[in-house]
Amino acid sequence: MPEEIVFQVLYTSEAAHAFTRDDLALLLAGARRRNAATDLTGMLVFAQNRFLQVLEGRAEKVLATFARIESDRRHKNIATLLRGNAPSGRAFAEWAMGFHLVAGADDLPPGFVRVHERINLAQFDHLSALEFLSACQRTLASS
Repeated sequence: MPEEIVFQVLYTSEAAHAFTRDDLALLLAGARRRNAATDLTGMLVFAQNRFLQVLEGRAEKVLATFARIESDRRHKNIATLLRGNAPSGRAFAEWAMGFHLVAGADDLPPGFVRVHERINLAQFDHLSALEFLSACQRTLASS
């Protein structure tokens, strides 16, 4: 059987309104259900009203999901950091949608620091964003 070609979209966006923990739980439940049905995996981080997310899977499924996110009124100022094939396959294969909430300084994964009491997800390039998401995933796996 040929090896799966994995496509990734990595983006950051700003929440259009303040999200409560209940709002996040509702968003995650829907995302996990849809992602499991379409064999998508990924990781989502929420910090200071910003999202950082990577989606991975078959190109047509990832692109359809990202198109839905782009038209979702809960997101604004979407910036695509990476859009293309993942050379090393799925990085978040065990998660229909892993999630990490950065609410306080103790929520940052090891090796990352806040500047002026903030972590600015919008300042990441695609490499540092993937590194941050991977570090968040390791934090979840070890807890």
